[in-house]
Amino acid sequence: MTENHDPMDAWSDLPPAETAEPVSEDQSEPALSASQEEVLPDKDSEEAPASTSDQDAEEVEDFQLAAADVVALIGDRSEKMSVSTFRTLVAHGEAPKPLVWGRTPLWSFRAIEDWISEMFASGVFTAATPEPAAADTPTGPSAADATSDGEEEPEPELVFGSTAQWVEEYLVPMYRREITVNGNHTTWCPEWWRHAEAIIRFEALWRAWEHLRLDGKTGMSVFMKDHLDHHLPILLDGKGPFDGCSLTGGHAQAPDGIKAFRTVSPPAELFPDVRPSVNETEE
Repeated sequence: MTENHDPMDAWSDLPPAETAEPVSEDQSEPALSASQEEVLPDKDSEEAPASTSDQDAEEVEDFQLAAADVVALIGDRSEKMSVSTFRTLVAHGEAPKPLVWGRTPLWSFRAIEDWISEMFASGVFTAATPEPAAADTPTGPSAADATSDGEEEPEPELVFGSTAQWVEEYLVPMYRREITVNGNHTTWCPEWWRHAEAIIRFEALWRAWEHLRLDGKTGMSVFMKDHLDHHLPILLDGKGPFDGCSLTGGHAQAPDGIKAFRTVSPPAELFPDVRPSVNETEE
């Protein structure tokens, strides 16, 4: 009796069961014909794509880093390290050796990752300290005036309220000289404030004194040497701004007093006004 076989059946090329050769005891599966070997998938071929995929994933995970990339990776997690420091560690065997030597050595990313973890575990590396925000760090001249609480230290109060008070209550009682009547070597004007040059020089002296008095070590010495000893000889000189004035005669009125220098204004185009605000207004 002959059985009917479906042509799509993978086993259709085999003879009927009653005529098939007996299977040996050590044969676990029936022998396949050549056509069946082509139809059935190979076990090794099924696993090949998976192993290729794993290899690709491994290559992506373990890419290569240059020395600059390594120190950048370290700097993102720990305190910053220079390239020369990292190379020194490699030379002493304290860091992984590169995969490739040459002009541009390359390191395994996986090896560097493991090494960084070991350095953190051993305490060699510590987490990077976050930098304070710019608003929390005072800069510029006001930084020196900031207190520990972040508040600006107030400006010290002035000892004298004006130039006139400083001249009358500090300078005149302290600075004494003999006024020469004959010879006119040293002179003084009781109304010193009528002389513009005297006003600006005394103003400069007073401001310097208020500032340097805060220096308890050499402040007064600097004031006397660099300021007072410079301005007073000019003011008291017989040919200085008080020329013609005297203690007895007082301030010399014109035409006996010192005359201002005569000037003739230059052409405007020779000395143009360079102030931006003035030029913008005129335009």
